[in-house]
Amino acid sequence: MYIAACFVFAAMYAFLAGRQPVVCRAVDGAIYGLMLLFAGVVLWNMFRYAVLPGDRLPYRTVFLFLLSIPVTTCMLSVETAVMYLCFPSRFDDFLPSLPLRIFITLLWFVIVRLSYVAYGTRPKADVAPAVDIPPPPQPVERITVRAGQKIKIIPLEDILYLQADGDYVAIHTREGRWLKEQTMIYTEEMLPPDRFLRIHRSYIVNLRQISRIERYGEQQAIILHNGEKIKVSAARYPLLKQRLDI
Repeated sequence: MYIAACFVFAAMYAFLAGRQPVVCRAVDGAIYGLMLLFAGVVLWNMFRYAVLPGDRLPYRTVFLFLLSIPVTTCMLSVETAVMYLCFPSRFDDFLPSLPLRIFITLLWFVIVRLSYVAYGTRPKADVAPAVDIPPPPQPVERITVRAGQKIKIIPLEDILYLQADGDYVAIHTREGRWLKEQTMIYTEEMLPPDRFLRIHRSYIVNLRQISRIERYGEQQAIILHNGEKIKVSAARYPLLKQRLDI
């Protein structure tokens, strides 16, 4: 499926960006398709295993923007060199299309990134025998996160709350904030339900860290022991009251 998508995109690219004869466009599309195939696999693994600088969205955005520049430059440099060697007489028709080729390549980079966010960050479900019901995930007592080249172990009792942050979950403690690449649904399932509660689609709080509940406009908000305030969704407020025996 991915291979077919690369060459379909490459064929559209050669048709839109090129003014050369059909043979030149066919070679152009084949070269570009092979580069898409190779670069896409490399980028997917970089998104999966690379440690992005910083733990906030602006830092990751700048990193991805800077990464797109050498990727685009490398791909177009290879393509330009091959087209010059194979079709020197038609090279003057190739040069005016470079701005459009740069735009299309950057668009492809964005598509690869969005595809990874949509499909590459989903936790893989365990395959259970057809006759058995898969057991529910066992609650954990600690969460491990990558901090640069190190692995940090965070006991559950140190967690104040967890917050959705794009394709990551931000873990807040009194010491700081760490990111873990997993969904909020998966995080909610792995935490002990008697100690943690999802009070909003973007927040899971440690019930033992709640100091009080205050009015927040038309809704309610919890105040943690460290003074932070988090809004409670109207749908989750009755369950919060039940868990706190209010």
